[in-house]
Amino acid sequence: MCLREGRIKDFIIVIFVISAFLFLHLQDSIADTVSIKGAMKIHRMGGYVILINYETRDKWTDNILLKVHCEFEETKLTFTSSAMNNIERGWHKTQISISEVIRKRYGSLRKYKIELYKSGILVDERKSY
Repeated sequence: MCLREGRIKDFIIVIFVISAFLFLHLQDSIADTVSIKGAMKIHRMGGYVILINYETRDKWTDNILLKVHCEFEETKLTFTSSAMNNIERGWHKTQISISEVIRKRYGSLRKYKIELYKSGILVDERKSY
């Protein structure tokens, strides 16, 4: 009886290890298909524009979302892009605008972090100070 319990425990451990390996491999393959290549903050008409360059490696890419976490003098805010679909392979540009009203109310933008999501999974991030 002890021998059987040992085999069952070994079987459960093997299944767990295989599942963990497959999950990590799947997550890496999703992260490989799209990445942030560069970002820049510019002042435009009293507000800010965060310009983001990213690259897609699949023939067609769907379900991309960008979030910009901003730290102003007085508070922290998060801005989100709309979901992007049907994007061909290659380099692409997008921008997230922050209005002058936000700058006047909360002060200057001190630092920001950009997160890139693919199908709801965080695949890349960039910080800027």
